[in-house]
Amino acid sequence: MIFSERFTIQFIFGFVVLILVAQLAHASPAKKHLQLVTSTGAKAVVPSTIDRQTMKEARIAFEKKDYKKSIALYSKIPSASDYWSEALEERAWSHVHLNEHEQALSLVKTLLAPPVSFEITGEPYLLSALVQLRLCDYDELFKVMKKFKTDIRPRYEAMKILAKSGESEEATKFLVRATEMGQISRTAAGPELPLLPRMVYRDHKLQEAFKVSLKPGSSDRHARIVTLRLKSLAERDVKETDSILRKFHLIEVEAVGRMYSDVHLAGGKKSAPEVEMDANKLSFPDDEKDVWLDELDNYHVKAKGCPAPSGTTASAVSKGPKS
Repeated sequence: MIFSERFTIQFIFGFVVLILVAQLAHASPAKKHLQLVTSTGAKAVVPSTIDRQTMKEARIAFEKKDYKKSIALYSKIPSASDYWSEALEERAWSHVHLNEHEQALSLVKTLLAPPVSFEITGEPYLLSALVQLRLCDYDELFKVMKKFKTDIRPRYEAMKILAKSGESEEATKFLVRATEMGQISRTAAGPELPLLPRMVYRDHKLQEAFKVSLKPGSSDRHARIVTLRLKSLAERDVKETDSILRKFHLIEVEAVGRMYSDVHLAGGKKSAPEVEMDANKLSFPDDEKDVWLDELDNYHVKAKGCPAPSGTTASAVSKGPKS
């Protein structure tokens, strides 16, 4: 059979159309949405922008003491978001204000697990200690304090070095890697992330200064701006850690005060008569004259009830997110 030239062109055109229709039918919803946005000329909404707005709404709800609403909003932040660790922490504070201590502690446990722990301040440790104080679980309280010192000390020492000049071995490796990649990102932070300022890759001022420093013809002045910004972020972290340390001290003092006032301390010497122990009594080692607070996590205390009158340290250190 002989086909005319016109029929052949129509056949080819129709076949191409069928292929395009089939491709669109199998395209993912996200791609279809992107195609629609592009064709209409509208701007696509960046996920981080949505998360930032959700965080803002959650913090406003928290300030209004609508804790249930804030929890619902914080729960919308996906684990892939840069705001996830902050959402978990602030959600935990909301549970504390609702006296939902188990839920708060479960969130804190997630925050203290690597690699999430690389992106938090000492706040989750403080929150955990505060809950344990409210529950009169002194054994766990001092374990949390010891863990805080162990986990935070490396970054704290690194931040004090970086805060002096804006330079450190870890910061140098981070910037070299970022230069090779052409941008500051979490990936660029690499294995140095635990010893860099918290959320350093998300700092807008640092990102802008770094972009300028990469442009042809940029001077040492632009590189110096990057250094000064790193110095400022490190100073912020040192200041926050110092503040948390002071609050930990308040909790520690109140916990020890409660233990001495509410729990009978038995057996000061080996020669002393044996004291009958029960669930409301605590014994210290016979051979030690002084009790070191850092060693208190070796003792187990069980107390009936847990009075926390208003105006105590427990309320003094309590806080939450700010919008």
